[in-house]
Amino acid sequence: MLVLSMQIVAALAIAQTEVIEGLDIIATVSILAVLSGLALAKSRFKDNVAHTFALVYGLFFVFYLLGTILPAELTWRERVFDIVVRQIAWFQKVFGSGISRDGFIFIIQTAAIYWLLGYTAAWYTFRYMLVWRAIVPTGLVLFSVVYYYNGPRPLVLYLAVYVLLALLYVARVYLIQQQRDWRAAYVRFEPGIWFDFLRAGFVTAVVILFFSWSLPTLSASPLISNALGGARGPWREFQDNWTRLFSSLRSYGSGVSDPYQNSITLGGPRLVGATPIMDVYVSPDVPYLYWQSGTFDTYQDGSWLARIPTDGLLHYPDEGPLALPETQARQVITQTVITYLPSSGYLYAAPEIVSTDRQMIVDATRSDRGEILVTAVRSRYVLRAGDRYSVASRVTTADAASLRAAPRVYPDWVEAYYLQVPASVTAATIDLAATVTAPYDTPYDKALAVQNYLRETIVYNDQIAAAPDGVDPVHHMLFVSREGYCNYYAGAMALMLRSQDIPARVASGYAQGEYDPATGSFRVRANNAHTWVEVYFPTYGWIQFEPTAAIPVVVRAEGQDPGAAGGAGDDDVERGGIMDQDRPILDDELLADQPDGLMGDSMSPEEVAAPVDRRLLWQALGALAVLIAAGGVLAFANALNRRVESNVDRSYERLGGWARWLGLSFRPAHTSLERAEMLTAVIPQGSRSIRNLTQQYVRRIFSKAHVHDLRFKPLEEWRVLRPLLMRQVMRERAQRLRNRLRRRRP
Repeated sequence: MLVLSMQIVAALAIAQTEVIEGLDIIATVSILAVLSGLALAKSRFKDNVAHTFALVYGLFFVFYLLGTILPAELTWRERVFDIVVRQIAWFQKVFGSGISRDGFIFIIQTAAIYWLLGYTAAWYTFRYMLVWRAIVPTGLVLFSVVYYYNGPRPLVLYLAVYVLLALLYVARVYLIQQQRDWRAAYVRFEPGIWFDFLRAGFVTAVVILFFSWSLPTLSASPLISNALGGARGPWREFQDNWTRLFSSLRSYGSGVSDPYQNSITLGGPRLVGATPIMDVYVSPDVPYLYWQSGTFDTYQDGSWLARIPTDGLLHYPDEGPLALPETQARQVITQTVITYLPSSGYLYAAPEIVSTDRQMIVDATRSDRGEILVTAVRSRYVLRAGDRYSVASRVTTADAASLRAAPRVYPDWVEAYYLQVPASVTAATIDLAATVTAPYDTPYDKALAVQNYLRETIVYNDQIAAAPDGVDPVHHMLFVSREGYCNYYAGAMALMLRSQDIPARVASGYAQGEYDPATGSFRVRANNAHTWVEVYFPTYGWIQFEPTAAIPVVVRAEGQDPGAAGGAGDDDVERGGIMDQDRPILDDELLADQPDGLMGDSMSPEEVAAPVDRRLLWQALGALAVLIAAGGVLAFANALNRRVESNVDRSYERLGGWARWLGLSFRPAHTSLERAEMLTAVIPQGSRSIRNLTQQYVRRIFSKAHVHDLRFKPLEEWRVLRPLLMRQVMRERAQRLRNRLRRRRP
């Protein structure tokens, strides 16, 4: 029963992921596999014969259950043929370079794997009693499912139940082996010992799980994260191939550590550190770049909101570049990014992203012409620390003269979303925008005027207090505080331009970071988090502006030679990372000739992918030794507790110890009954048990016979009293800690 329960728990966990419909059959596959393994293990067949029968049974049951998912109008011969053809086509993708979009393949292979797990678990249990061969394979599969699942279901509970069942299974198998030895040695034992043994094993397993639950997660360990998520090596190649061969599986974007979400608030102080976020490998000769996460188009109640569609557009690398609106004076550059976030959802890159070597989910709507209007670009699968991806971005090379000459007829989608000015924007803000832009004729010059006004008149301060309730944050910054940080600068500029019928939006991500010539990369840290403004120019698209005083301004050449943008000549355009749009995305090219980089202050990107070293082995062995020692200590403590709490005198002494933990001070003049009343005042729910223990102690000490009631069982009282005392002690300690913290506050 324990073997069957473990397999069912693992099967239910994979079904709960809901990465694709049809996984409900896995539980049935597991049950049939365990029953087949049990029957064959108990049979007289030799191993090879039994395994052959298991293969036949497995093919029959798996094909039958898979066939029930396929359309009913197909004959069973057609269903079997369809399953075989799908598998052959998938193997062709394995040895080729194509992307498999057949989700049914995942169900086929998962069913086969769970049949193998169920059969081997039953086989090794009932024929050879090899417990680890029954536990470890299924446990590893379940662990991988839980570790890489980022959806809303609490799959870690399935792992906890599996571990609990596995520990009970180990205890049960050990007892069976001991009973065989006892019978062989003619040692008598109680037939019901199995129940006591399993109960003790259950308690020990629960205690181990309780302590394990409080340990840091694997992803919190840099060593584990680097070992499981290295930027290079066989494991990284396996992950890339997995996403290629099972591209139709559902993915979840939750559980990410990106600082950006679907809104930006103009609030209080900004707290950022210098933690490395990513390294971006791109030529240093490109113009000043931002690493964008997303854009925001709606201002509401002091926050900028992104217009997120219900379902993102799933885009595969082999589908070519995104169908963005056509623009002039743009060239494609390729960036290779190594992320150091524990888990990241966004694909950070220079705007506008055209394509990437990752499957991506594009948050976007479409124009009347079917063009993709991108809000944000996310990786379909969560990126772990050390992951690397390449992105092609279409950056502008438009000069100032071209932007001044841009037409002023905007597409319908621009007017619909990027000229909105809510009623909360004050008349003073609108009047200021009109005054600042009045001397200029073109949207480009008006945008420069607002940008320069904010840079020259607003003091940069990222520790400001939030605006008072009922006061628009932009108005508060412009006319009251006269200081702010990037969210305020960008929000004010976008609203001021919109009030003058110039379409603008807010963009977020990271500033360019610090260039390291030794590695040929930009090191981007948490304190490079940034917000800026994008202004729309017909023919040229979205153009970046920098109103924040603490960030270098975006400089554009005055002439009309596109090669002069950013100060790069024609030769620089060819050599410096601005490449022809038809050039394919680079993968290893940008990193091939680079010296070792820095990870933090001492680690290179390659070191992120370093193979598991001896430290990991020793840590794993140390953790196992700690668990074994903890189990032994807990077993010894449980036996000691039973001795103490089964004795009336020792039980009464233990009550005194708990009283000290609760802060009670017993004096010599206090009688036993007075002490009991002091305890019941603190633990009223345990008054009956406290009084019973005290009365039996008084009877044993002060009665003529010096004997307590022999029918009295102190252990039963402690089962009621112990959890009450533990909870009260924890409350007392927490209250003392809170009081100390309050006294330390100024």
